[in-house]
Amino acid sequence: MNATLEGTLDTPLGHTDNAETSPERTSAGAPSLTFLADRAARLNATDERAPHSLIAALDAAFARHPTLALLVLEDADWQDHPDWPTLIATLGGPRVLRSVFYQQPWHWLGHAPTTPAETPFAPELGHPRRPAKPSGEIYRRQMPKLGQTFGLRVIERERDLERFVRWMHLPRVAEFWEQAWPETELAEFIDQRLADPHTLPLIGEFDGRAFGYFELYWAAEDRLAPYYPWAPFDRGIHLLVGEEDVRGPQFVDAWLGGLSHYAYLSEPRTTRLVLEPRHDNQRLFRHLGRLGLERLRDFDFPHKRSSLVMGQRDHFFSEIL
Repeated sequence: MNATLEGTLDTPLGHTDNAETSPERTSAGAPSLTFLADRAARLNATDERAPHSLIAALDAAFARHPTLALLVLEDADWQDHPDWPTLIATLGGPRVLRSVFYQQPWHWLGHAPTTPAETPFAPELGHPRRPAKPSGEIYRRQMPKLGQTFGLRVIERERDLERFVRWMHLPRVAEFWEQAWPETELAEFIDQRLADPHTLPLIGEFDGRAFGYFELYWAAEDRLAPYYPWAPFDRGIHLLVGEEDVRGPQFVDAWLGGLSHYAYLSEPRTTRLVLEPRHDNQRLFRHLGRLGLERLRDFDFPHKRSSLVMGQRDHFFSEIL
């Protein structure tokens, strides 16, 4: 039996037979979808103005329909779009699998992904040499469900110190970070993180407004390494949301999903993300499962009891994003 799906934001796609369903209704000029069998749909061009970015149109279609696995584009509809050659060269054809689409850097990644030539194995270190740190903005993606753009940029002491100090002195942040230090000490902390080759300190933004501080670190060089069997390109995450008006599940999904996406895009050999939050951080644990991050076990650092949390690349791209 066929199911006709009209385009609500989170309409799940059911399994149908091989007949096509009615097209999804969209706003004027926006591409519409004709749903097919087996979690697939055809992205239709319209007689109106074409979307400025075909990549963004594909992103929006996948985001509106979380169970959609494949988008099909007809040559006759799209071959004149300026993004068409890039799409075909990257994917090899006009059939766009969700899990493959989101593993391409497209316009989201602000620098080239790391290559093996940049990260030869260093016997004296026992792990690969790490690439030089990027600078400036490193990731930007319009979050269709949220209606805002999430961005990541490397922290700058002069630009960010005042807000960083304010965030660290918030009671809910100080409870877990335990770094409600004077400004001079926090300035030194930023400098140390910028100089540390295994840590990338970042500011998160929504629509250009800073709201939180994040760190991505190479787990093999981190204090976490002795507590689990790390792989060479495992990447860890530390996180802090400073602004009160960006708390809640819809924002967590955007920034934690975007941060995870950046980590996987920037190093294609990263297959796992790890976190080690304090074991009683219940606010955080309520959100992690939605982003494919599993709480595995508790363990003891010298300074705190933590939980080992892990996410898998394959699961993230096949089930989460």
